[in-house]
Amino acid sequence: MRSALLVCVLALCAVTTSAQTPVKNPTAIWFNSADHDLAAVTGYEVDFLNATTSAVVQTVSVAKASTTKQADGSIRVTMNVQPVAFGTYRFVARTVAGAIKSDNSLATEVWERSPGAPSKPTVQ
Repeated sequence: MRSALLVCVLALCAVTTSAQTPVKNPTAIWFNSADHDLAAVTGYEVDFLNATTSAVVQTVSVAKASTTKQADGSIRVTMNVQPVAFGTYRFVARTVAGAIKSDNSLATEVWERSPGAPSKPTVQ
């Protein structure tokens, strides 16, 4: 059952990116979960991995009720990347069914947590 819990392919919410230009400050991830509609599935865990060391920097627990199932069957999870320091990261996910967790998904492409642009300056 453990290996069947997660068939997960992560994709950052970006149109098309190249290897040289990572997505900056992503706001959501999408993945497929073959078991999403099972009552036993209670949610997902998403790890923020340092892109250089693969060390887990942060883990976010996402309740199943906080996900959005898309028309194509993929699962959308809104992400807030602001709590992590500026740098480059990857996401991995797991399905959670009570105390049982699936294996990790494959990691996403590298994404970047960068400072946001300031507001438009005012001239006086």
